[in-house]
Amino acid sequence: MICARTYRPEDEPQLQELAAAPMPGWVRLSYRYVNGYAAGEGLKGGETEIFVVEEPKRGILGCGTRSVRLVWLDGQPTRVAYLSGLRSFPSWRGGYGFFRGLAALQRRMSEDPVSVTFTTILSGNPRARMLLTSGRVGLPRYMPYGRVLTFMLAGRASSQARSADVATAETLRTFYEREAPRRQLFPVFGARMHPSLSLSDFFVLKRGGEVVGAAAVWNHGDFRRIAVDGYGRAGFLRGAANLWARATGRPPLPPPGAELACSYLAYALVKGDDPQLFAELVREASARTCGRALVFSLHDGDPLVDTARHMAAWRYESEFMIVTYGADPNGFTGVPYIEAGAL
Repeated sequence: MICARTYRPEDEPQLQELAAAPMPGWVRLSYRYVNGYAAGEGLKGGETEIFVVEEPKRGILGCGTRSVRLVWLDGQPTRVAYLSGLRSFPSWRGGYGFFRGLAALQRRMSEDPVSVTFTTILSGNPRARMLLTSGRVGLPRYMPYGRVLTFMLAGRASSQARSADVATAETLRTFYEREAPRRQLFPVFGARMHPSLSLSDFFVLKRGGEVVGAAAVWNHGDFRRIAVDGYGRAGFLRGAANLWARATGRPPLPPPGAELACSYLAYALVKGDDPQLFAELVREASARTCGRALVFSLHDGDPLVDTARHMAAWRYESEFMIVTYGADPNGFTGVPYIEAGAL
């Protein structure tokens, strides 16, 4: 009999096998969980639960993750949930086991309610979108709420860092408490951070002694790495794409089988959403990646998205969705802040 339950350490081999399956797109990417699946999924939030669906003879058929975070919502620290990592072996995709897993998530959502639950779906994965938004009995409502644009920039030489200052815990707390409440879903600084992110990863921008911007460069290190599985039908274009990347300052596309070495722009915030300050923040961060690419995401309604579009970067899109079992998507309004390193 197919059943759904929470993660156990002995699930690791099958969960890592699931995670190794490449994501769709003209660049096929897959995750490598160096210190275990559960440790890597912990990057997504302070309270992370993994659910698995299994059948006694066949073992694990699929899995999903619910990550609860403390963020700013309507100006108040609030718990929200991110649903992700919905994976299943191809023969069980969309079958009975898949819906048993979603039923387990529904029970958990009712047992531990939060103000908003959201998810993201790659634009190159129409099959997943069709299934999740099909309206089948037992499925939650997946309500589109704009797109997520993810940018990948080349890392710069460390000598190019110019104007950032060292961040202290008190400086960061004061700045974030002043600026972050206006940004929907911005993480509450001082809440539990993942062990791979520390105070030394943060920096601030100052004008006349005032802090006007802050961010961190987040390297997932040995928790989770991204590998290039292949390039599909567009593989023959990789050489030409890399010539163009070299000419325009974009990061090169690695060969199949290689790691996509990147760090993430995290906790990125500038006073008044000033586009020039944001551009400077990104330049400073790219000079701190030790040669790795820099990745960040913005909602397409973000006032800073036009600034990012003018940067020399590779870009891909996802769909941002509010998830609810009720008729009303919890009244969520505004432009969500997207923490790319926690997706």
